[in-house]
Amino acid sequence: MNHIQITTRMGALDLQVGARFLDTFIIISGENGAGKTTLLRCLAGLEQVEGQLTVGGKMWLDSIAGFELPPQRRQSGCVWTDAALLPWLSIEKNIVLGAEPVDAEWLAELADLFEIAPLMQRKPRMLSTGEAQRVALARAIYKRPSVLLLDEPFSAQAPAIRQRLRLRLKSMQERFQIPVLMVSHDVEDARVLAHEHWHMREGKLLAALSCHSRAGGNPDQQKVANHD
Repeated sequence: MNHIQITTRMGALDLQVGARFLDTFIIISGENGAGKTTLLRCLAGLEQVEGQLTVGGKMWLDSIAGFELPPQRRQSGCVWTDAALLPWLSIEKNIVLGAEPVDAEWLAELADLFEIAPLMQRKPRMLSTGEAQRVALARAIYKRPSVLLLDEPFSAQAPAIRQRLRLRLKSMQERFQIPVLMVSHDVEDARVLAHEHWHMREGKLLAALSCHSRAGGNPDQQKVANHD
């Protein structure tokens, strides 16, 4: 069981989130400024927060005990709205950065899954926004993270490829059995991917909905938590 109980204030945003969740696919929605991206950044260790975080059976944060695991040791795979690729490196080197030795077979599998195989020797400036986004997804998954934190990872994709990416990302989550927390405003993302759907407003997690019947039809959503 994974556990979030955190608070932080950033400007006008007062973030207060408490939740428990399994190693499932969670879609996070809410209006602009609701705190969705801030929540992901807090989980990644990129913002100062108070409270407790436990992910994958490991304590990431216990502010009362004065313990905070640094970002590089959290083994989180992140995709932000800015792909943040290093412009002086090839796409291949961006994906495997910091991982030695290179797992060529795994790299080739990811390149095929995210439809970037022809791009591997190019530089980031040669990519479209959608291509850069798919590279960022491959980079986030390459090191086999303990959790995926995704901020609108399909926003620049055409509808057809977006649907293919949904199914491939869902397959990855099922294969590795890790929690995926993904910010999205797309109802189809929630319909296809979500085991849980979290809705946020003004820094609060208002409700978590458990979504069932993933294959075909509309998910049966049941309110399981309320954090007003």
